Amino acid sequence: MKSIALKYGMWFALFGVIASVVTATVSYHQSRGLLAKSAERELATTTQLLSRKFTNDIAAIAKDVAFLSQIPAAKTVFSADNSPLAAQHMADIFKQKLRLNQSYFQLRLIGAANYGREVVRVERSGAGLREVEPSELEEKSHYPYVFRSLRLPPNGSYISEVDVHSEQGVKLGQHQPTLKIAAPVYVDDLAVGVVVVNLGLASLFSQLQADLPEGVEIYLANQQGDYLLHPDPEKQFGFHFGHRYLIQQDFPKLAGLFDDLRPRSYVLEASSEVGHQRAVSFIPVFYGPEQQSKMAVLGLASPLPSLRHIIDSLAGSMIKVSLGLSLAGLLTSLLFAKFLSQPIRNMVLAVKSFSSEQASNTHLLPRHRNDELGLLARSFEAMSLQINRQISELKRNEANLSYMANHDSLTGLPTRALFMEQLRKLIAKAAAQKTKLAVVFIDLDNFKQVNDSLGHEAGDRLLQEVSKVLHETIRVGDLLARFAGDEFLLALEDIGETQQADEVVNAVLRRLAKEVNLGLHIQPVYASVGISLYPDDGVEAQELIRKADHAMYKAKSNGRNQFSYYQLPSSSSLA
Repeated sequence: MKSIALKYGMWFALFGVIASVVTATVSYHQSRGLLAKSAERELATTTQLLSRKFTNDIAAIAKDVAFLSQIPAAKTVFSADNSPLAAQHMADIFKQKLRLNQSYFQLRLIGAANYGREVVRVERSGAGLREVEPSELEEKSHYPYVFRSLRLPPNGSYISEVDVHSEQGVKLGQHQPTLKIAAPVYVDDLAVGVVVVNLGLASLFSQLQADLPEGVEIYLANQQGDYLLHPDPEKQFGFHFGHRYLIQQDFPKLAGLFDDLRPRSYVLEASSEVGHQRAVSFIPVFYGPEQQSKMAVLGLASPLPSLRHIIDSLAGSMIKVSLGLSLAGLLTSLLFAKFLSQPIRNMVLAVKSFSSEQASNTHLLPRHRNDELGLLARSFEAMSLQINRQISELKRNEANLSYMANHDSLTGLPTRALFMEQLRKLIAKAAAQKTKLAVVFIDLDNFKQVNDSLGHEAGDRLLQEVSKVLHETIRVGDLLARFAGDEFLLALEDIGETQQADEVVNAVLRRLAKEVNLGLHIQPVYASVGISLYPDDGVEAQELIRKADHAMYKAKSNGRNQFSYYQLPSSSSLA
């Protein structure tokens, strides 16, 4: 390497040292901020995914309880020809449910008569599952989950507040955070009993945490900020024992969340209690039926050793670059200052453009030189490329998480949340253009039969084939989404006459009725379809979906493999 002779005084060398230190400091702080912001966004996305999974799990459990309340075995227990075998059959069903759902720690069938006396109770114990003897069954009519559930209509669900389990009976769940979900049992239009599940939140969240990276902590608080779940069990339900541990006390920036209900994400610096930085993210969660929706605050805290390592490495690189630049400035300050001033200015411009996230000016770097400035320019270029690659990778990960949150993992179709967002845009467009649109709710009639006879793998294959048929059948510009389970949603825009919707739905039913290849099996598919129209049946997305769902049940009750409009009294059959 060629050496640069000394020519000018030490004042220019001092200027070079100061310039290098300022450049390194600005680049360090700017890069540190970018990495911290990326960590915040990634954890916020993870928190949103976890909150959706939590609400979906609660909704699925409510459906499970409603299903148990409607099975013939539950009704037979309260019928006139009831026999001891009916209660035993119900107990066997409860045992199977407890084996399949580790977060359930108690299932009960409670009668409306005899002061709400329990008829069947199965619970977990240290040795496994325990069916409670008739002599140990208790009267529960004074509990809200009994008398409020008995007032619900058929298919209704009751969800309690999160509380500490303190009822007599099951010992395994005592003093643990629990949620009670109940549904009424109807016989001849009369509520005669209640099915109740005691859900262990600690077990539920341990299952959710299994999908999270190692070291991530989960927080859950009620709408007043009291801890319901905390990494330190001593802070859980402190208000039950005369102490209040509030989430806004530990995280002061959350005080405004309870007013504006907007998520919060930020990075906490290292403290005496926690020896490392943490990214934290909190989001309000609403769960349960709309008429009795409950609110909680869900939070995640993740240590940032990887970010700290990157920042330390970056600081070391900056120090090396700074020392190299200072040494080069010292050696070159006394010779050829006239020729070196312009390259130095170009380097400063390139560094500032990088640190301020403007258009890169790396073409100004004197990379072609064989002296110290050329080495410094090439080192800075390599460092900037490394940082840009890391930032690009973080952004790609964020984009992948966003796609996973908005698309169904099995079929690749948009989820309900994304469909709602797109449907609102279509409604706004239809309102502006004064056109009609149709919302179509599709429920597969024979999906459970495929699952039961051919297995869940064939059921998954069937859902994928159905989504492909729907995608090929609908028109360009129409919306398609998987609503839940074997239910799909369509949004047909610019419907001038209902005949246009009839043609699309008839095409869908004809295509589905053709035999579908499920590997070794050939399976025809039938569906019940409900249709609601904008603006005839409503102007809000949620309202149109609800009425299309209602119309689908009307089609199903009329014989299945049909479609029905919400406002028409009679269903339309396949043409």
